[in-house]
Amino acid sequence: MDENPKAPVMSRHVTVCSKNPAVVTAVSRASDRHRYRLTVCESGLEVLGLVRVIASDLVILDLETPGLSGLLLVSALKELVPGLPIVAVSTNPAPDARAISQKGVAYASLGSRPDDEVHALLTRLARTEGSGPAAGAGATR
Repeated sequence: MDENPKAPVMSRHVTVCSKNPAVVTAVSRASDRHRYRLTVCESGLEVLGLVRVIASDLVILDLETPGLSGLLLVSALKELVPGLPIVAVSTNPAPDARAISQKGVAYASLGSRPDDEVHALLTRLARTEGSGPAAGAGATR
């Protein structure tokens, strides 16, 4: 019997765009639990550049990220990578949450326990998608 079994291959890739340490930590912990690979961006412009070169299966976008407004950033992401699942999150009430939802983007308001809320969010997405965000959903460019 092999005493050093190989770790499972992480096939899902989540990108989080946030400068908020609480959001990044929550997504990181939830990604670890689900065995997803994680890439972190700190600005809207950074995530726009990233999705052009790295195939993400899901983008978690903090609406309080500096650089571009949430609505403008969602529109640009949807144009760059049609079909890429995006979940917009905020730790404060987001004034453009309704408009973002009308773009077909899920929105989640993170309260005082972002770790639990992000874990629950990824668990719901995993159930909805079968085993998580579709592998390579962002790969069609």
